[in-house]
Amino acid sequence: MTALPGSAAPDTAAMAAASGLFDARRYAEAQPAFEALHEAYPDHPEVLVYLGKLAGKRQEREQALDYFAQAIELQPEEARYHFEYGAAAGLFAGTLGTNFKALGYARQASKSMTRAIELDPENLNYRQGLIEFSLEAPPIAGGGSKRAHAQADAIARRDPAKGAFAHAAIYRAEGNHAAALDTLSKLIALSPENYFALFNFGRCAAESGERLEQGRTYLEKCLSLPAPDQGAPPAHVWWNIATIEKQLGNRTAAIAALEQATTLAPHDRRIAEDLALYLAEDV
Repeated sequence: MTALPGSAAPDTAAMAAASGLFDARRYAEAQPAFEALHEAYPDHPEVLVYLGKLAGKRQEREQALDYFAQAIELQPEEARYHFEYGAAAGLFAGTLGTNFKALGYARQASKSMTRAIELDPENLNYRQGLIEFSLEAPPIAGGGSKRAHAQADAIARRDPAKGAFAHAAIYRAEGNHAAALDTLSKLIALSPENYFALFNFGRCAAESGERLEQGRTYLEKCLSLPAPDQGAPPAHVWWNIATIEKQLGNRTAAIAALEQATTLAPHDRRIAEDLALYLAEDV
């Protein structure tokens, strides 16, 4: 952590202990730890950012934004602070319904996330965040699919695979499943064992009813690969296979796939309800 000119940096051990509590999701313990640091170092932006994050966890949206704004005022060239503010403003706007206040915060979100990208253009997480915001917000609020695709293009120039995923997600959000499937298909052709591409193709096929047999093949291939840490779990792979089998009219195979999914995720009520409803259907 870099100290500001003319300001004292928080005690390294105290800061590490407080941030460790936050990272461990022990927010109730992290709160007084950061409050004590703030009392001792009221003008240090990193402490303010953590207090903003904690306020966000409590859904105290305006207080969170105030902390992030203070951090930006102290270090206006720090991209991460602008992104934190933008993400928080976007979340707050989403809770306000459709009114001028929501529109104002949505515009602030767009502006702040855009500024974060200007300050750190190689950070693909910032660009992905702006894509997700743009898919939720209308053009009048700084969103829209056109802007989302522009960020996906920028991601693709830096990382073609991530760019393809970004474009596919946007197409899916637009309801353009054919374009999403085409994009993922090209990625799979280049990387046949890309778990994320295989799963997303299968899920998109299941949702849309398009290219069902190909989707099933790709989902079955997922089951032969180790699921990545952040990848869809095998239970969800089986669930999507079941959805495809239903659409193909393969009732026995659909039931078997749902039973596999419930065995792997016995506490997932959505899968259990899907199985119960399907078994109750007249045949």
